[in-house]
Amino acid sequence: MRRLKLGVIGAMLASLFSGPTPAPAQTSETGQIGLAYGTDPLQTLDLYRPDSISPAPVILFVHGGGWSGGSKAMGEHWQPAHYLAQGYAWATMDYRLVPAATVEDGAADVARAFAWLRGQAEAFGIDPDRIVLMGHSAGAHLAALVATDPHWLAAEGLSPDTIDAVISLDGAGLDVVSAMAPGAGASGYHLPAFGSDVARQARLSPISYADSPNAPRWLFLHDGDNDPSRGRFAQRLAGALTVGGAEARVVAIHGTTHMRMINELGSDGDATAAVVDEFLDSLPVMGDSMAGR
Repeated sequence: MRRLKLGVIGAMLASLFSGPTPAPAQTSETGQIGLAYGTDPLQTLDLYRPDSISPAPVILFVHGGGWSGGSKAMGEHWQPAHYLAQGYAWATMDYRLVPAATVEDGAADVARAFAWLRGQAEAFGIDPDRIVLMGHSAGAHLAALVATDPHWLAAEGLSPDTIDAVISLDGAGLDVVSAMAPGAGASGYHLPAFGSDVARQARLSPISYADSPNAPRWLFLHDGDNDPSRGRFAQRLAGALTVGGAEARVVAIHGTTHMRMINELGSDGDATAAVVDEFLDSLPVMGDSMAGR
C-alpha cells in the first residue's frame, strides 16, 4: 500500500469541541498527545492521523493490563506508523483502572472516548462512521463489552452498530463466568476485577449480549501456541455473534505470545498485523458502510 507521510494535527478552535474541553495537549512530530475525553487524569488519548487523507478512518486502541495496569503507551510502539501507512488514524487511550475504579468505569470510559472521537470528527479530520475498536487482553474485553451491551453507548446517545468493526487481540474476559468457574484456571487478575458475584460476572461478560444489536464486524486473533482457552472463548463468542447477525472470524496466530501480539504489532513481517490489515481492507467504505444503518 502507498505509504503516507506522518503529519502534525493542526490547531483546533475550542468552539469546535463538544463535551469536555480538551486539556492542553503536547504536539509530537506525528500527533496530538494527551487529549482529554473526560475530566479524570486517566481519561486521555493520543491521536495520530495521516496528513493526506481527510476524513480518515480511525482505530481506537484499548490497552491491556489485567484491568488494573497498563497504559496507552502500549499502543505506541510500531502501531502509529504502521496504521497511518494503511490510511488509518490511530488513537490509543487510557482509562480508569482497578482498584481505584471498577471494570464498569473502564467500560464507560471506552464508550466515552468513542463518542468523543465521533464528536470531534470534523475538528480532527476523521470519519465518525469508520471508527474501529481494537483491544488487547483486558482491553479487548472492554472493547467487546461496549460493542455488545448496548447500555454503555446508550449513555452517550449511541448504539453498538455505530462501531465500524471490533478487533480483539488475545482477549481476556470474553466469557467471565466460564473463565472464573472452579477449575477453569482464571488468571489472578480476574477476582480483583470481577469479584465473586456470578450475576456481576455475567453482566460484564460480552457473551451475555451476543444477540443483536452488536457491532457488525469482528476479528478475533489469539495466541495459537500457549493458551488454548483464549481461542476457545473467542470461538464461543464469535459463534454467538454470528447467530446474532454479525460477521465474526477467529484466527490463531502461531509463533507469538500474549505480549508479543501487541508489542510487535505493525513491525516488519508481523503475522498479527498481516491478518489485521487484510481485515481492514475488507471493511466497506463510506456509502457502503452506511447501507445497513
